[in-house]
Amino acid sequence: MSSPDSTSRGFTLVELLLAMALGLLVSGVAVQLLLGEARSSGALARHFQLRGWQRRTLALVRDDLDRSASWSISPEPTAAWPCPLVGRQPQLAIQPRNGDQPVLYSIGDAPSAIWRGPVLMRCGPAFDLNGRPSGGLYQNRVVLDGVDRFSVQEHPQLPVLLFELEQRRGGQVIRSSAVG
Repeated sequence: MSSPDSTSRGFTLVELLLAMALGLLVSGVAVQLLLGEARSSGALARHFQLRGWQRRTLALVRDDLDRSASWSISPEPTAAWPCPLVGRQPQLAIQPRNGDQPVLYSIGDAPSAIWRGPVLMRCGPAFDLNGRPSGGLYQNRVVLDGVDRFSVQEHPQLPVLLFELEQRRGGQVIRSSAVG
Protein backbone atom coordinates (compact mmCIF):
# COMPACT_ATOMS: atom_id res chain seq x y z
CA MET A 1 0.00 0.00 0.00
CA SER A 2 1.15 3.39 -0.75
CA SER A 3 0.90 6.22 1.68
CA PRO A 4 -1.02 9.37 0.71
CA ASP A 5 1.21 12.14 -0.54
CA SER A 6 0.67 15.46 1.17
CA THR A 7 1.10 17.40 -2.13
CA SER A 8 -1.73 15.58 -4.00
CA ARG A 9 -4.63 16.51 -1.78
CA GLY A 10 -7.98 18.03 -3.03
CA PHE A 11 -9.55 21.44 -2.52
CA THR A 12 -10.60 22.53 0.92
CA LEU A 13 -14.19 23.51 1.67
CA VAL A 14 -13.17 27.17 2.02
CA GLU A 15 -11.52 27.16 -1.43
CA LEU A 16 -14.63 25.59 -3.00
CA LEU A 17 -16.91 28.15 -1.34
CA LEU A 18 -14.70 31.03 -2.50
CA ALA A 19 -14.63 29.69 -6.08
CA MET A 20 -18.40 29.27 -6.05
CA ALA A 21 -18.96 32.81 -4.69
CA LEU A 22 -16.62 34.26 -7.33
CA GLY A 23 -18.43 32.30 -10.07
CA LEU A 24 -21.80 33.57 -8.86
CA LEU A 25 -20.51 37.13 -8.78
CA VAL A 26 -19.20 36.93 -12.35
CA SER A 27 -22.45 35.27 -13.50
CA GLY A 28 -24.52 38.01 -11.80
CA VAL A 29 -22.53 40.75 -13.53
CA ALA A 30 -22.95 38.99 -16.89
CA VAL A 31 -26.72 38.64 -16.39
CA GLN A 32 -27.02 42.33 -15.43
CA LEU A 33 -25.09 43.34 -18.55
CA LEU A 34 -27.32 41.18 -20.74
CA LEU A 35 -30.51 42.56 -19.16
CA GLY A 36 -29.27 46.14 -19.61
CA GLU A 37 -28.46 45.41 -23.24
CA ALA A 38 -31.93 43.93 -23.77
CA ARG A 39 -33.55 47.04 -22.25
CA SER A 40 -31.55 49.40 -24.43
CA SER A 41 -32.27 47.25 -27.50
CA GLY A 42 -35.99 47.43 -26.71
CA ALA A 43 -35.82 51.22 -26.31
CA LEU A 44 -33.97 51.51 -29.63
CA ALA A 45 -36.56 49.29 -31.33
CA ARG A 46 -39.40 51.45 -29.96
CA HIS A 47 -37.56 54.58 -31.17
CA PHE A 48 -37.23 53.18 -34.71
CA GLN A 49 -40.86 52.03 -34.68
CA LEU A 50 -42.04 55.51 -33.70
CA ARG A 51 -39.85 57.12 -36.37
CA GLY A 52 -41.35 54.73 -38.91
CA TRP A 53 -44.89 55.73 -37.89
CA GLN A 54 -43.92 59.40 -38.16
CA ARG A 55 -42.45 58.91 -41.65
CA ARG A 56 -45.55 56.99 -42.76
CA THR A 57 -47.75 59.84 -41.48
CA LEU A 58 -45.71 62.49 -43.29
CA ALA A 59 -45.81 60.38 -46.48
CA LEU A 60 -49.61 60.29 -46.24
CA VAL A 61 -49.74 64.10 -46.00
CA ARG A 62 -47.34 64.41 -48.97
CA ASP A 63 -49.51 62.03 -51.02
CA ASP A 64 -52.59 64.14 -50.27
CA LEU A 65 -50.62 67.23 -51.34
CA ASP A 66 -49.62 65.51 -54.61
CA ARG A 67 -53.34 65.27 -55.49
CA SER A 68 -54.08 68.85 -54.44
CA ALA A 69 -54.99 72.04 -56.25
CA SER A 70 -54.29 74.22 -53.19
CA TRP A 71 -53.83 74.13 -49.44
CA SER A 72 -54.53 76.26 -46.41
CA ILE A 73 -52.46 76.26 -43.21
CA SER A 74 -54.35 76.63 -39.89
CA PRO A 75 -57.75 77.18 -41.52
CA GLU A 76 -60.57 78.59 -39.44
CA PRO A 77 -62.82 75.91 -37.90
CA THR A 78 -66.15 75.82 -39.68
CA ALA A 79 -69.28 73.70 -39.61
CA ALA A 80 -68.85 73.05 -43.34
CA TRP A 81 -66.02 70.52 -42.83
CA PRO A 82 -67.03 67.04 -43.97
CA CYS A 83 -66.06 65.55 -40.56
CA PRO A 84 -66.69 66.89 -37.05
CA LEU A 85 -63.62 68.36 -35.32
CA VAL A 86 -64.86 67.76 -31.75
CA GLY A 87 -62.55 70.38 -30.26
CA ARG A 88 -59.50 69.50 -32.37
CA GLN A 89 -57.66 72.35 -34.10
CA PRO A 90 -57.41 72.24 -37.91
CA GLN A 91 -53.77 72.32 -39.02
CA LEU A 92 -53.96 71.83 -42.77
CA ALA A 93 -56.77 71.81 -45.34
CA ILE A 94 -55.89 70.33 -48.74
CA GLN A 95 -58.21 71.03 -51.68
CA PRO A 96 -58.09 68.07 -54.12
CA ARG A 97 -57.75 68.75 -57.87
CA ASN A 98 -60.91 66.77 -58.61
CA GLY A 99 -63.11 69.31 -56.76
CA ASP A 100 -64.00 67.07 -53.81
CA GLN A 101 -64.27 68.52 -50.34
CA PRO A 102 -60.95 69.38 -48.66
CA VAL A 103 -58.90 66.78 -46.84
CA LEU A 104 -58.40 68.11 -43.33
CA TYR A 105 -55.65 67.33 -40.83
CA SER A 106 -56.42 68.32 -37.24
CA ILE A 107 -54.76 67.81 -33.86
CA GLY A 108 -56.31 67.56 -30.42
CA ASP A 109 -57.83 65.23 -27.88
CA ALA A 110 -58.17 61.58 -28.76
CA PRO A 111 -61.65 60.32 -29.67
CA SER A 112 -61.39 57.51 -27.09
CA ALA A 113 -59.23 56.31 -24.22
CA ILE A 114 -57.39 53.71 -26.29
CA TRP A 115 -55.02 56.36 -27.67
CA ARG A 116 -51.89 57.57 -25.82
CA GLY A 117 -52.61 61.28 -25.88
CA PRO A 118 -53.30 64.01 -28.42
CA VAL A 119 -53.89 62.65 -31.90
CA LEU A 120 -53.35 63.81 -35.46
CA MET A 121 -56.50 63.01 -37.41
CA ARG A 122 -57.20 62.96 -41.13
CA CYS A 123 -60.67 63.76 -42.43
CA GLY A 124 -60.78 62.50 -45.98
CA PRO A 125 -61.89 59.72 -48.27
CA ALA A 126 -61.06 56.15 -47.35
CA PHE A 127 -58.43 54.26 -49.34
CA ASP A 128 -58.97 51.27 -51.60
CA LEU A 129 -56.90 48.09 -51.55
CA ASN A 130 -54.28 49.69 -53.83
CA GLY A 131 -53.72 52.62 -51.46
CA ARG A 132 -55.58 55.17 -53.59
CA PRO A 133 -58.41 57.34 -52.25
CA SER A 134 -61.68 55.56 -52.90
CA GLY A 135 -63.61 58.76 -53.57
CA GLY A 136 -66.30 57.57 -51.15
CA LEU A 137 -67.56 59.06 -47.93
CA TYR A 138 -65.18 61.12 -45.85
CA GLN A 139 -64.01 59.54 -42.62
CA ASN A 140 -62.26 60.92 -39.55
CA ARG A 141 -59.33 58.60 -38.80
CA VAL A 142 -56.50 58.76 -36.28
CA VAL A 143 -53.25 58.92 -38.25
CA LEU A 144 -50.86 59.14 -35.29
CA ASP A 145 -51.38 59.21 -31.54
CA GLY A 146 -49.32 60.68 -28.72
CA VAL A 147 -48.46 63.71 -30.86
CA ASP A 148 -46.89 66.58 -28.94
CA ARG A 149 -46.47 68.82 -31.95
CA PHE A 150 -47.40 68.85 -35.62
CA SER A 151 -46.29 72.00 -37.40
CA VAL A 152 -46.87 73.06 -40.99
CA GLN A 153 -45.09 76.05 -42.51
CA GLU A 154 -44.81 77.44 -46.01
CA HIS A 155 -41.31 77.63 -47.40
CA PRO A 156 -40.36 81.34 -47.76
CA GLN A 157 -39.20 81.09 -51.40
CA LEU A 158 -40.73 77.87 -52.77
CA PRO A 159 -44.32 76.66 -53.19
CA VAL A 160 -43.81 73.78 -50.76
CA LEU A 161 -44.74 73.02 -47.18
CA LEU A 162 -42.39 72.06 -44.35
CA PHE A 163 -43.73 69.56 -41.81
CA GLU A 164 -42.45 68.54 -38.43
CA LEU A 165 -43.81 65.90 -36.06
CA GLU A 166 -42.70 65.59 -32.45
CA GLN A 167 -43.51 62.94 -29.87
CA ARG A 168 -42.12 62.29 -26.38
CA ARG A 169 -41.63 58.74 -25.16
CA GLY A 170 -39.86 57.78 -21.96
CA GLY A 171 -38.14 61.14 -21.56
CA GLN A 172 -36.93 61.08 -25.15
CA VAL A 173 -38.08 63.51 -27.87
CA ILE A 174 -38.47 61.96 -31.31
CA ARG A 175 -38.83 64.29 -34.32
CA SER A 176 -39.38 63.73 -38.00
CA SER A 177 -39.60 66.34 -40.71
CA ALA A 178 -40.54 66.37 -44.37
CA VAL A 179 -41.13 68.64 -47.35
CA GLY A 180 -44.32 68.35 -49.37
